[in-house]
Amino acid sequence: MEEKINDDILAHLYNFYNDNPYVKLLHIRIEEVAYGRVTLSMEASEKLSNFYHIMHGGALMSLADTAMGATCLSVNKKVVTQSMNSHFIRAVSEGTRLFASGTILHNGRKTLVCETRLTDEEGNLFCQATGNFFVIGPCIDAPV
Repeated sequence: MEEKINDDILAHLYNFYNDNPYVKLLHIRIEEVAYGRVTLSMEASEKLSNFYHIMHGGALMSLADTAMGATCLSVNKKVVTQSMNSHFIRAVSEGTRLFASGTILHNGRKTLVCETRLTDEEGNLFCQATGNFFVIGPCIDAPV
């Protein structure tokens, strides 16, 4: 049976990302939130592209990291990224709307391991990333 996300945690997650200056800079949007799963979206704009008019790898990694961090928040864990590994599958052209779907692979007391897949609206895979996160505390003092 799937666990339900606490309403206070859900509100905290939305506030955290809606008020985050870097997330605003990249125009990252929250699409879907569930316990242990979060989907974000971002438009591949000219400002995020490189000389070849494809999305910069750093912007892709930022989206992936943000999705995995939000996924950790969905289980009421405030985290910092310890390490991250990205596999770039294909180039992302300007104008592509990307979706980053984060899931938790390991939910420990002190660490979490997450995965995210960056896809377009048709489900084409552009990047797959994993990350290790160190738990620095709960997001809010509430039961999960």
